[in-house]
Amino acid sequence: MKKLKKAISIMLLFVLIAGAYGCGSKSPSNVVKTYLEEVKQGKNGDFTELLDNSLDSAEKTNKSNIKESKLSDESAKKITDAMGKLTYTINSEKIDGDSAIVNVKVNGPDMSKVLGEFMQKAISAAFSKAFSGDKMSEEENNKLAEDILSDCLDNITNTERTGDISLKKSNGEWKINNDDSLKKLLLGIDGSIFSGQNSSDTNTTKEIKEMTLNEPFAVETKSGNYTLTIEGAKVTDKRNQFSNKDVKKVVFLNYSYANESFGKTTGTDLLINQSAFQVLDDEGNVLDTYPAFDDNRNAKDTPMGGKCSGAVAYALTTDSSNLNVTFIRNGSEKIAKIKVPIN
Repeated sequence: MKKLKKAISIMLLFVLIAGAYGCGSKSPSNVVKTYLEEVKQGKNGDFTELLDNSLDSAEKTNKSNIKESKLSDESAKKITDAMGKLTYTINSEKIDGDSAIVNVKVNGPDMSKVLGEFMQKAISAAFSKAFSGDKMSEEENNKLAEDILSDCLDNITNTERTGDISLKKSNGEWKINNDDSLKKLLLGIDGSIFSGQNSSDTNTTKEIKEMTLNEPFAVETKSGNYTLTIEGAKVTDKRNQFSNKDVKKVVFLNYSYANESFGKTTGTDLLINQSAFQVLDDEGNVLDTYPAFDDNRNAKDTPMGGKCSGAVAYALTTDSSNLNVTFIRNGSEKIAKIKVPIN
């Protein structure tokens, strides 16, 4: 499925160009600012494992069987123009040793809608072609796919999103981590858009387990095992002077995790941060994170045998009494859920 892959590639190319980007002694906020300016300019760079995984998932999702070819100059220009209009505001910066988080508000293209519309129209076109009995040449298939993608790009809209960009210091330089949170923040692309299953898996629905407050929830993965404990949700009076969010209250979701054997064979540390949670209020509103921090609860890379506590602040615009939390792995795989009373 070459066209969808190339379509996303053009967009993510601008987002992921500075994957290991570092700028000498610049602060994390300045590194992020320089990075975002390069994104807007559309400078080229190397693709990362994140991009490859996203494109492979998208390839499995599209079942239209439409043959695809090189992305046209017209579509490429539409994508480039959309990225050039991205605007952003750096809300806050938090440094914890060799790790840092910069909270950013962006207004940028919502590519999740574009890709969703493209896949829907491509599948519809495939069905129509099948029922008509008319066989199309590869060239005609390519033209059809290009026209569908171009039409979808004409409908691209911008949305406002707020999230964290994480950085690590290496050899004295701050470098941006290319993860699913970055992709979701800058392009609006959530891994769930690629959660479609292969035909052999369509009858299989994975159970989302229930978590219990203050009880460790065991997670087993190919990379090893760990536990996650949701410890509560507490209202905070902390407000960020750089945030213009109109909120009724700000709530910290408190949690902890223990690395039992994760990374035993790969040497990878365990990190559970805000990207691992999808949080809704009692009215079903998906909550944005808020740039407030609990200095005593900082999520860190945790080696095997270690444990860590974390807290994520959420902005509520309603008088919700609970946080409805879903624990997510790999950007889209929903593992467990829990309703947490707000204290």
